[in-house]
Amino acid sequence: MGAGGAAPPVKSEDVMILIGSTILLTMLVIQAWSTPTTIECYDSNDIDDESGDCETFEVKFDLSEGDIFTLEVFEGQIQPTVVLPSGDYIYPDVQEKEWEYSAENSGVHTFIIAGIDSDSDDIGDNAVIDFSVSRGILIDYGLYPIGALILVFGILKRISNGVEDEPMEALLDD
Repeated sequence: MGAGGAAPPVKSEDVMILIGSTILLTMLVIQAWSTPTTIECYDSNDIDDESGDCETFEVKFDLSEGDIFTLEVFEGQIQPTVVLPSGDYIYPDVQEKEWEYSAENSGVHTFIIAGIDSDSDDIGDNAVIDFSVSRGILIDYGLYPIGALILVFGILKRISNGVEDEPMEALLDD
């Protein structure tokens, strides 16, 4: 090792357990971690900002046919716009707090989400949204069985080898 000491070799079952559990944990974090996005609307009394102006939020995804883009609105009101790979625009009417778009053709889809200032009292409303994409089963969930198989293989290999962690030391007589 770095300080001149010796370290025992790492066993293959320990490496398999580490790799399998890392794949499972990484996939769980990637798919479950979600941070809501705030779209701000400005007060019309603010001199620096235009009256009733709201920010827009843009996100691009390379979607395949059948992939689903889900948008959830926690606060405020929004108006999404979908720019298709062909360049056409779709202006859906969002009345509910959750909206889904299913891709009809493959390519880069652009989602432009604009906040709507709904109050008439000239106080800006901030919209808080969360979005996600559900892709085909192979991409979204394909690594879970692979990680589970590697983890189970490492655990079974460790169990089959027994508890031979430490080498036996014996005192030799002359």
